[in-house]
Amino acid sequence: MNTRQLQHFIALMENISLSAAAETVHLSQPALSRSIKALEEQLNVPLFIRSDRRLRPTPYAQAWEATARRMLMNEKEGHRLLQMMQSGETGRVALGMGSSLIDELLGPLIETMLKTLPEVQVKVSVETSGPLLNLLRDRQIDFFVGDTSIARHQQDLAVEALFTCGFAWYASRQHPIAQHKNIDIAQLKCWPMVIASGYFDPAVVEHMEELYGLSSGLYDNFDVQSNDFQIVKYLLSSSNAILAATDISMINDVEAGKVVKLHVTPPLSLTLTLGILRLTDRVLPPVTERVMTLIRDRLKQTEIRRTQL
Repeated sequence: MNTRQLQHFIALMENISLSAAAETVHLSQPALSRSIKALEEQLNVPLFIRSDRRLRPTPYAQAWEATARRMLMNEKEGHRLLQMMQSGETGRVALGMGSSLIDELLGPLIETMLKTLPEVQVKVSVETSGPLLNLLRDRQIDFFVGDTSIARHQQDLAVEALFTCGFAWYASRQHPIAQHKNIDIAQLKCWPMVIASGYFDPAVVEHMEELYGLSSGLYDNFDVQSNDFQIVKYLLSSSNAILAATDISMINDVEAGKVVKLHVTPPLSLTLTLGILRLTDRVLPPVTERVMTLIRDRLKQTEIRRTQL
């Protein structure tokens, strides 16, 4: 049986008159009769009997009506679901990004999705770029936002560069050296130094070591390392810790006046390019593109705010 036969059956249940039912479904009476006869043959039961020049539903028809209506409703809902998937209004998306992007990108992204894409299910993996790359290749996530340099010479990855981050040294506004000028590395080392560990382009690590004469190695000079950025931010606000971080990770706290960028000489003149990374051979559903557009828009807003600081 097909959807049209179900529609014809419901029309007869609602009108009884063959002529009225035929008009409802825009068929001739003979064509409607043939459709119902074919449906009866498929079900192997009589659905209507003619009585007093009218069609009367049989007990079979009365018993089957709820099922027929449910089948029609399911077909309509299924069609609606596919249309929404094509437009990116529903579906599932699995994405990843680092914890340093929670405040500025991930949190606002999820909030916007809950408001504008309520039919979309989202799964988020918060990790550094290395583990996220593994999740991507295992097809556990559709894409991730991370350091584009990790994709260098990786032929299976498609990369869309979106945002170039700067690096700087940060401290709480109440820190004793918050307002000092020309701070050198020796002064920084007088205080607990923290860093969000994870994937760093080896060239970045080497540059920092040369810039500040860190002959023992970059990470050996930090008192605390964590791949959870929320921990290092907590230390920044609750102690006299000094943090080396990207500007996008600190923009909210700088705007709120909670932390300040320190005037360190030489400045931490490094950049990191954030982008969307996905597999080149994987076809993603429209909902994924909707989510990636939200990310692009958010990062454009972030760039505007950064220029105003």
